[in-house]
Amino acid sequence: METTMSKQQSINVSTKSETTHATPSNFWQLMEFSRYGVIALILVVIGCMGGFAASYGAQDNAYKIALIVFPTILSLAFILAVMPMRLIVWASSIAVLIDIALLIFQ
Repeated sequence: METTMSKQQSINVSTKSETTHATPSNFWQLMEFSRYGVIALILVVIGCMGGFAASYGAQDNAYKIALIVFPTILSLAFILAVMPMRLIVWASSIAVLIDIALLIFQ
């Protein structure tokens, strides 16, 4: 008496291709995902630009120094408060633009 066992398997694999479009919501989701890398970059850029603008653009004018310091400190406060990345990036962009404007139009 012989016993034969046969095993048959069928595997169905379905693939789902997802196309990603460059939409603003995908950009901000990516920014939130890579928050710590972006924050490190923002800290370096804001610190360097603020230092250059304060030393070369607003040497002895208190109003210009205040104009540099306020958006810079506001951006850093947003980072410490773990605000949404959209707000951090916009505040940092405004701080850098003000620094560049003061460097150009001393």
